[in-house]
Amino acid sequence: MIPERPLVIPLAFLAAGSLAEYLLAIPFSRLIPVVLLVLLVFALPFRKQVLFSCLLALFWMSWGMAALAPRLDIRNVRTGISGYEGKQLLVEGIVVRRPAILPEGERLVLQVERVFAGSAESLSSGSLLLTIAKGHGSWLTGDRIRCPVKVRVPQLLGLPGEFDYGRYLTLRGIEATGWIPDAESVVLMRGAARASWQRSIDSLAMRSQEFIRQCLPDSAQRGVVLALATGNQQEVPPDVAAAYTRAGVTHILSVSGFHVGVVTAVWVIMLRWLMLRWEWLALQLDLRRAALLSTLPVMLLYLVFTGGAPATARSVFMVAAVVLAAWSEREIDLLDALLLAAFVLLLQDPAVLFNLSFQLSFLSLWGLLVLTPLLIKPVEHLLKQEWQRMTVLFFAASLAAVLATMAPVLASFHQVSFTGIAANLVVVPLLGYGATVLATMAVPLSFFMPSFAALVLMFTGWLVQLSNTFVQWIARVPVLHSFSAGSTDVVITIALLAVLGFVHGRRTRMYAGSLLLVALVLVHLWPGPALDGKLRMTFLSVGQGDATLIQLPDGRTMLVDGGGYLRDTGRDFGERYLVPALHGLSVKQIDIMVLSHPHPDHLGGLPAVAEQFKVGEYWQAKGSAQGADYQRLINALAHQKTTTRILQQGDRLQVGEGVLVSVLSSPQGEQSLKTDNDDSLVLQLQQAGFSALMMGDAGFPVEEMLLSQGIGPATVLKVGHHGSKTATGESFLRRIKPNVAVVSVGAGNSFGLPADETLDKIRHQGAVLYRTDQQGTIQLLSDGHTYTVGPLVTENGLVRAIRRFALTASNQLR
Repeated sequence: MIPERPLVIPLAFLAAGSLAEYLLAIPFSRLIPVVLLVLLVFALPFRKQVLFSCLLALFWMSWGMAALAPRLDIRNVRTGISGYEGKQLLVEGIVVRRPAILPEGERLVLQVERVFAGSAESLSSGSLLLTIAKGHGSWLTGDRIRCPVKVRVPQLLGLPGEFDYGRYLTLRGIEATGWIPDAESVVLMRGAARASWQRSIDSLAMRSQEFIRQCLPDSAQRGVVLALATGNQQEVPPDVAAAYTRAGVTHILSVSGFHVGVVTAVWVIMLRWLMLRWEWLALQLDLRRAALLSTLPVMLLYLVFTGGAPATARSVFMVAAVVLAAWSEREIDLLDALLLAAFVLLLQDPAVLFNLSFQLSFLSLWGLLVLTPLLIKPVEHLLKQEWQRMTVLFFAASLAAVLATMAPVLASFHQVSFTGIAANLVVVPLLGYGATVLATMAVPLSFFMPSFAALVLMFTGWLVQLSNTFVQWIARVPVLHSFSAGSTDVVITIALLAVLGFVHGRRTRMYAGSLLLVALVLVHLWPGPALDGKLRMTFLSVGQGDATLIQLPDGRTMLVDGGGYLRDTGRDFGERYLVPALHGLSVKQIDIMVLSHPHPDHLGGLPAVAEQFKVGEYWQAKGSAQGADYQRLINALAHQKTTTRILQQGDRLQVGEGVLVSVLSSPQGEQSLKTDNDDSLVLQLQQAGFSALMMGDAGFPVEEMLLSQGIGPATVLKVGHHGSKTATGESFLRRIKPNVAVVSVGAGNSFGLPADETLDKIRHQGAVLYRTDQQGTIQLLSDGHTYTVGPLVTENGLVRAIRRFALTASNQLR
């Protein structure tokens, strides 16, 4: 393996080192790779391949750890702009990347230079990710700007399966985030304050984007054309992007190897055609080699112009290797070219390993190279005509890409579509060979022949419209969802691709591949833990919202509320937080979904859950609510024919053996489900001698009504209205005498919740207090007589143990 694939060991252990540092986040000295390099040099004369290979592996692993360690070192936290977390500041700095245009606003990265806090001015450092909610500016890379901003350092909520956005930003060199309501509050202090060659490219890209916006008024057409021509996917409408994802063809919207190959091929064909028209030039040059060599600067320009995404960079490196091999009249193995591209990208920036675009791009091409021949081989003897071979090759390549990326796609998005295998037959010609070529041609033409470029873009928009219509139709086909894949599936997939790509012995490859496939199946067929007859209540840490997952003793599940954003952010709370949390808790379906009241911080996550999980029953109060999220939820439930139950005060429902749900309060009259907090459903869950009272957002008036009805003691109180001072009165607490009180609230919220006076009343009553803003997700287990309660541990125990050991060892070595 080593002589034939010399990059396997460096690449594998460079990636392993980066992964180890990402998981452990321990201090790692840069001196260690230097020492190992010296040992490598001394090992050369001994000609011992095993020794040399071991040292080489250790060197590259230490390189990956040392390169990533400074970004993840917790000692560097809050030394720059992140030290101003939660403060309203006036900041000044340099724009260091091309701003990303959003449908309503803009996003840019600022290298902070100065901070103005009141009348005090101080120097500062660090990168700040700024989101402008409304309006656009003309800022480019290298400009110095000044703007008011409230600094925020992203923190984990404490949910199982939660995406670590803070660490993601840290890997990109960003310390904190900031929000600006309007672009008018941003002041340009000096244009081109820092010289940058990228500024000129960015200026061309921004001008091209503006030209496309002017030529294509339709947002769906415009968003897709911007993605294909300039790499800006931010303006693709969410419904269009979701349709492409469900149809399994979202890859076409991301500039990758396919786009680079198409653009390069068109360039070579056109250039050779032009050169052949010039007889003298044709006699002086080898046109084939000259045309191939000319693609290198074209690809580099295309890479920078489209934003330099990892998938594009990988493609450019690969195509460049193939072009140089063809130019020098040497053969090159495509798998070697793929390894070279991945190695160069990781060597330049090990953090790219954790970029999903890089992962999917690398795995999909790896699958194309090693799986496609295996899929074609059984039917190869039946293919007599060229069109038959091409059709089967197309389907085999699509299936290979889906199979190779299925594990990470399921782990990240919890759904995968096989319709893309057929959809590619329509979408690839329309967008890949049609719209991509035309849009790319229109960009340079817009500077010299704007009228003709506009005509080209109009035809491009027509092709995009055809593609969008087809994709939205085929997106209705059901996808594989509610299926969880984890790190084990990803590791087995990589091992299987490695066996098929690097092991040459037919029998060895067959045995090893079969064992890995069996292991992959057993991972999902292996029975889960047996039911223990306990009731589990998981109070999910959903920020300034409310969501409780109840797992009944018989294994059925009940979800009460779904959290959500208080304001419209353009993001889907359910997709980002609630769905991954449910998968992290091994939930397969929701047997009962309950909406206490349709406020956005209770409703927001439920639509995504209803779209991705089977829901048996849906409970709500009388009436209907307004708003897009509520309508989306109702539509999703109607699509899967979920039974709807309207709850009324006094209802008592048996939800499992020995478990009873009582409705203690519900909205009265015809104007139900309005925006009043006291219209919340108040539910009591009872299991033998254990009971839990869930107050929703109900306040003092509902508590007085419950007192008048003679409410009795409760073991657990889900504190009403996130601990507000308008709920949880003293007389109410004295009557229910809770042993445990749980407050669901967001850290550092602007409402000042939970109120100190409410917390004092709870402590005075003697209840043990738990807060999701301080302890994350809280889980309670009850057998009806005894119970245990505490924060839910979301970190893998093995990783936690290794981290403790590694930190101890690193401290000893200092």
